[in-house]
Amino acid sequence: MGGASSRKDQALAYISDYIVREGRSPSMREIAISLSVSDTRAKALVKKLAAEKMIDRAPGAQRAITVPGLMDRHLIERMRGMGIKIDDDFVCPPDVVPLPQGNLSLVAILDHIPDPEGDHHGRNSD
Repeated sequence: MGGASSRKDQALAYISDYIVREGRSPSMREIAISLSVSDTRAKALVKKLAAEKMIDRAPGAQRAITVPGLMDRHLIERMRGMGIKIDDDFVCPPDVVPLPQGNLSLVAILDHIPDPEGDHHGRNSD
């Protein structure tokens, strides 16, 4: 894993990829090996990711790292790969203003309420 990304970003990417591929989180040792860092440095990176709420950890468990929203993102990418359009894929042209659905009334306002005593044309049957 090279490039300009930080070790923290690399750790998050490795953890995410591992969870998607294996169905469970990697061990600290696996994280250390993948990033070519010491076990202590891997633990520090995981601790920092947890502090920044980029991952969740269950206390005391070795393989209890989860990445919030990971499976949703993974499923969306798989669906896109199959050609399925996702909400974010529908782009509104810049000159079109979306309708203000939040400001529409929920109940239609009726101009005329027919007399229940009258016929279907609104006239009295007398």
